[in-house]
Amino acid sequence: MTHCHHDPFSHGRGDWDDVGRAAEDFARRIARDAGQFGERIATHASELARRMSREWRDARRHGAAWDGEDVRVVLKEVRAMVTDVIDGVDELIDRVLGGGRDREARGGANEWVPVVANREATCGACGRRIGSGEECHLRRHADGREFRCAECGVPSSSSGQSTT
Repeated sequence: MTHCHHDPFSHGRGDWDDVGRAAEDFARRIARDAGQFGERIATHASELARRMSREWRDARRHGAAWDGEDVRVVLKEVRAMVTDVIDGVDELIDRVLGGGRDREARGGANEWVPVVANREATCGACGRRIGSGEECHLRRHADGREFRCAECGVPSSSSGQSTT
């Protein structure tokens, strides 16, 4: 019996096809899980709306009324909690896929990168709301993330003024 003791990666192609398939499979599973997560959030949001509606009607029957501001405060808190969960998942995926190392190799964590926002954000320069799906600039640093809208652009390193 003979054994071949060669490096499977030494021929140029080797098992890189297997690595590519594994990465594609990983991405498909993450996308499927994200879709299921979105469906679960929609289910929970519907249940919250039904419960709030029931409580609203109940309060009216008993002569009390909810202030619209009270409802806004509750919904704002819920939104903040969901955003924190999504941010946590985003950071986990970044760590798992080695995003931190890649950024350091490209010039550090404070580098501005053009992105398409996957959720609402606020421009750090003008305070304008950046909508989900809108092009903007992102900078990650130890304290979190900073966004800049496309109009403001990124600050130039010398004068602090924006460049687009």
